[in-house]
Amino acid sequence: MVKPVWKLVGSFIAISLLTFVWLMGCTNKNSVTPTGNTADTAVCLTSNSTLDDQNPAFSPDGQFILFSSKRNSNGKNLNIWKMDVNGESPVALTSESESDNVNMPGSSWNSARNKIAFSSDRTGNDEIWIINADGSNPVQLTNNPAKDWEPTFSPDGEWIAFQSDRDGNWEIYKMNVTTGETIRLTNNPADDWEPNWSPTGDKIVFQSNRNGNWEIYTMNTDGSNQLNVTHDPAEDTDPSFSPDGTRIVYSSNYGGLEEPEIFIINADGTQKPIRVTNNPTYDGAPSFSPDGTKIAFESDRSG
Repeated sequence: MVKPVWKLVGSFIAISLLTFVWLMGCTNKNSVTPTGNTADTAVCLTSNSTLDDQNPAFSPDGQFILFSSKRNSNGKNLNIWKMDVNGESPVALTSESESDNVNMPGSSWNSARNKIAFSSDRTGNDEIWIINADGSNPVQLTNNPAKDWEPTFSPDGEWIAFQSDRDGNWEIYKMNVTTGETIRLTNNPADDWEPNWSPTGDKIVFQSNRNGNWEIYTMNTDGSNQLNVTHDPAEDTDPSFSPDGTRIVYSSNYGGLEEPEIFIINADGTQKPIRVTNNPTYDGAPSFSPDGTKIAFESDRSG
């Protein structure tokens, strides 16, 4: 299979540091020459200059972008929003005025169930919730005095992976959506964060500081075969898979960068990271479109 070329052609939103989410796309799927190391060009999807938008994730059909924003709460609390992929027609899916509701970039919108997973502290504690794609029928999945964050669906919609400090430090867990069965997948003194499922459902990617800095890891969905993918002294965060599962997109200050940029690496770690953004400000929280032609990410380049 010929590897696609990733080049910025797209667009952006805004996030918690007054950062923005952009889109970059594959301009030539038959080329193997990486691009993106020259000055990138991007077009703003949102013009929210005073409040925060973050964590873009595509709908399963690629027609919408899900994100978290403070725009309907006077800048106090995050809620879940969706908009057309061109940045038009933003709609609030949650409308809590006294709690934060936050989705994960990556596989937080599931096609099998047509549900969206997110974390919320609306009950006074951070728990995992799901809603219909139109925002209706909120259902609380976890009920634990610890913090449960960063939920993402398995492709078949049967499981949700998430991070929790319920056993004393941040570990990765998975929960069966129907039965509530919860299984711990990682077990070490370090922090394991931000799980995302592979499109084939056989791997989970996550970030861990078990080696002293944030690195990207993959593991089987039962927690076995944990593999360090990045192996570098940089801070590597926010990982998610390409639609074919062969690559991982993530944020990093690889190479001594002052601010993180977006990188792509082979999922088995066999290739050096390819830098696909080039801007002096922060770029983070990337996720692929379902057809693999675009990546949405957040940036403060306009903040």
